[in-house]
Amino acid sequence: MLRISKLTDYALLIMGHMSIAPVATLSASQIAQALNLNAPTVSKILKMLAEGDIVLSVRGSIGGYHLARPPGEITVAQVITIMEGRLIKSECSQHHDCTLHSVCLMRENWQKINGLVQALLHRFTLLDLLKPLSMSGLIDVK
Repeated sequence: MLRISKLTDYALLIMGHMSIAPVATLSASQIAQALNLNAPTVSKILKMLAEGDIVLSVRGSIGGYHLARPPGEITVAQVITIMEGRLIKSECSQHHDCTLHSVCLMRENWQKINGLVQALLHRFTLLDLLKPLSMSGLIDVK
């Protein structure tokens, strides 16, 4: 299933914070202070996000970072992929050296579940992160 590292969790938190004022240029230290995170960790994450082209870096004395696109155009899947490399790493849904492959009855269902999770993460944007889940319209939370 989907496992999110602490860095990826922080990246989503940082992107959510930046989404509140998407055109504002914020320094890594400003973001770290606002979110009570370690400044070197925030800097590392921002560099990764900039390399992934979803955050822009502005140099200079009033430099910092801001979103490369509106928050409604950046998906949770994009952030996870930049930070983790792949969206879902499920050993059960792949052939890799599984000794139970020939007798497994669950592999196909795990593939379907992984597909649904991936589809939801590709639809869920940073803008959606700022809303209560019940207001996002992406899933029924009843």
